[in-house]
Amino acid sequence: MYPWEAIARMVRAQGVEFTFGLGDSPLQLYAARTTGLRGINLRYEGSAPFMAMAYSRLSGMPGVCSATAGPGVANLVPGVLEAYSGCSPLVVICPSVSQKTEGMGEFQECDQLGMMRPVTKWAARVHDIGRLAWYVRRAFHLALNDQPGPVYLELPTDVGGDITHGYPVDIEEPLYTPAVRLRSSGDPALVSQAVDMLLAARRPVAIAGNGAMLSGAGEAFLALVEALGVPFATTPGGRGIISEKHPLALGLVGLYRNTVARDHLKSVDLVLAVGTRNEAFQTHRWKDLPAGAKLVQVDVSAAELGRNWLPDVGIVGDAGLVLRQLLDAVRLRGTQTGREDRARRLTGLAGLKTQLLRDVAAECDTDEFPIPAKRVVHEVSSVFGDSTVLVNENGSQDSWAYFHPFYTVGDDSACVTVAEQTCMGMGVVGATAAKLTAPSSNVVCITGDGAFQMYLKELPTAAQYRTGCTWVVLNNSALGWPMYYQNTSVGWNTTAFEVQPDFAGIARACGCHGRKVENAGSLRPALEEALRLNREGTPVVLDVPTGLDMSHFKRAE
Repeated sequence: MYPWEAIARMVRAQGVEFTFGLGDSPLQLYAARTTGLRGINLRYEGSAPFMAMAYSRLSGMPGVCSATAGPGVANLVPGVLEAYSGCSPLVVICPSVSQKTEGMGEFQECDQLGMMRPVTKWAARVHDIGRLAWYVRRAFHLALNDQPGPVYLELPTDVGGDITHGYPVDIEEPLYTPAVRLRSSGDPALVSQAVDMLLAARRPVAIAGNGAMLSGAGEAFLALVEALGVPFATTPGGRGIISEKHPLALGLVGLYRNTVARDHLKSVDLVLAVGTRNEAFQTHRWKDLPAGAKLVQVDVSAAELGRNWLPDVGIVGDAGLVLRQLLDAVRLRGTQTGREDRARRLTGLAGLKTQLLRDVAAECDTDEFPIPAKRVVHEVSSVFGDSTVLVNENGSQDSWAYFHPFYTVGDDSACVTVAEQTCMGMGVVGATAAKLTAPSSNVVCITGDGAFQMYLKELPTAAQYRTGCTWVVLNNSALGWPMYYQNTSVGWNTTAFEVQPDFAGIARACGCHGRKVENAGSLRPALEEALRLNREGTPVVLDVPTGLDMSHFKRAE
């Protein structure tokens, strides 16, 4: 058996359904011949890690991608960096040049391990083909466990062969035992202290981060907040853990919070932070913990406890298991301080949320053209509705999609978002992977024109695999964030595009449906048409002219 065929079988044994990369990589070649494994062949190596991240986010499985030696591996680095910052479990397996000629100027020779070490949990080379199964299992084990993240594994051609260039290697199929995810509960004494604080608090709030999503802690988080009657918010990475239609839902935190969440979070006396590092964007650069408020922090990694705010109680453990421990203890004790006070606050919160829904609807009721981004986002939320995967970018205008209730991640829905590096284009290509992973869900990516131009090269890929998703391109012919900051600081900008492509025409040339929205009245019909075509397997690009409105960030302060 050829080693890359053995690797493809090991990947499938891990429960992985897709591999991502150009069709020139040996892993993609043998994924095509492995039962139950589907190689998704792309136009650009740089798309592969982003698509593997989206697959992992929605499936709960590690994402797998590959590229050929040299520049192919180099093109993976930005996506692997994004996965590293987002604790996304990826296994990246690539060939490298022969060790026998290493250092002699071999074709496409470069220090691939050196490139990957700073952006992975583990980067290793297989020196002995007899240990192949050990290396592959080790890669999956490290990607999945402790704080998840990407790992990199390479096979030199003198070890793994290069069958398409006349260097076959033949091995017996290795015995492979799949890696499993290991979960640990929290220290019972610390759990007890946390429950004491939760029951004593009069104005608590729970915040779910990316770690809670990676743990699959949705049911436990829902049960705990309902048992305590505690309002909850999420970071972008925690969005979708519970429907934002839930009566206790506040929306997002930090830079992306709405006015109700902002005012509520300023008055809390205890924060239960689950699976979040409390990064800069999630906390207005660490300003959002009210003076005197207690902090209970739960994280799978001890290194994250107190990285920013020092918790009063810090619990190391799997988010889902620790939440279950908290819930069991709360149910056992059965008493809360200030129950009537909490009930009054929740009644008041319901009224504020109802008014916010009305205010947002009125704010978006405009025929202005170019169409304000907030109205576009609100209309997308209305048309696509429940059972939708929202795939985010992080531009100035598509960030309106982070603000509930301009966009509401509803029932049976999910959110695929960029991590802290916010690499442009992740959402653009991630939408295709999202549709492959969740074919029965609607999938929509709301993106700016800058990010879309970086990765529109994968539109033919979407057409090839009939991934019926929609890209709503908020087009202001500029890179919005830097344009805003340049104009407000120095009075001019170098980010406006003087020549802009025809996105709808490019979409049609790539086998997708493309349409430019010419006036405010045609927006909703265009979205309804897109959803109908998606259900027939046709990818759709909607080019929507918009302006530059940064008021969403100002109201979050």
